[in-house]
Amino acid sequence: MSNTTVAALQVASITSSLMVAGGIATMSLFDIPILQAQPASRSLPSIRWLFSRGSHIMPTAAFAAGTGFVSLAFLALPPAAAAAAAGGNVLTRILAGSKTRGYLAAALCNFAIGPVTGLMLPTNMALIKKNEEQGGRAERPGRQGRGARRSAEDSIAGKGEGNQFTDLSGPQEKTPLGSSAAEDGEVRGLLGKFAKMNAVRAALCMIGGVVGLCTALA
Repeated sequence: MSNTTVAALQVASITSSLMVAGGIATMSLFDIPILQAQPASRSLPSIRWLFSRGSHIMPTAAFAAGTGFVSLAFLALPPAAAAAAAGGNVLTRILAGSKTRGYLAAALCNFAIGPVTGLMLPTNMALIKKNEEQGGRAERPGRQGRGARRSAEDSIAGKGEGNQFTDLSGPQEKTPLGSSAAEDGEVRGLLGKFAKMNAVRAALCMIGGVVGLCTALA
């Protein structure tokens, strides 16, 4: 493969990893504190919208970055190791070369946000269900009426959200039902828990991007 193609793959993978890290970190550092300052009747619709929109972009970008780093790891294999890989020899020979190990480490960091996201789902689900309990919408943005509602699981997954690049509708302003002080405190706590776990995902992608960059420059 040409040096130009390798360079393009490096730029795309590193940029995607760091972009995901920045986007996820923004939620924990800026969005969540703002939402925690609001009553639950206002914060719940906004976090539901952020969950749905983020699910379209961040996992896909992190997976793309991880896949790119895996490709770079294979391309960085020394000739002997590449022959061993093609022949199905032991993994220790495949991992010969520091660049290969570096790119694989970067890929692992990006892929690791998947299991971390799985650990976060109970908290996410609790927030989505509380939004529905307050009468918040769970349908596709901009779509109201009979047959428009979705399950909490589909809402978190972004199912039915449409194309995030063409659907510019914003989150619901507030839920029809008001929230009590106790509910506000409970939601504030759930948002804080989400922010901490979400920061782990940001750190993983940041480490992946930095490791990938250092490996490319080595």
